[in-house]
Amino acid sequence: MKELNFYGASDDLLECRGAICEEISCLNQPSYFHLKSAEGELKVVGTYLNDGTWALGVAPAEEDRAIPAWASSFSTCENGYSPILTLTVPDDTTLFVDEDI
Repeated sequence: MKELNFYGASDDLLECRGAICEEISCLNQPSYFHLKSAEGELKVVGTYLNDGTWALGVAPAEEDRAIPAWASSFSTCENGYSPILTLTVPDDTTLFVDEDI
């Protein structure tokens, strides 16, 4: 198992840090990372809000597909304006950005 941390940075980057590191430019629009494993797949969605904070969540990879029961937790990121979503995912998990799919 490996740990991934998702959070918003500045007003235009959705970031993933941990066993995989990646960032998406998402100025003025929601963006997502797509995680895939033999055990399942899901999307981590982030958007910068007008009040200067970030919203993070998860979504199914597609309609009628269950979200895997991976361990998860939320806390406040050290930057103070974003939550941080921590997921513990299988070792075979790969991460794609929306333009890679």
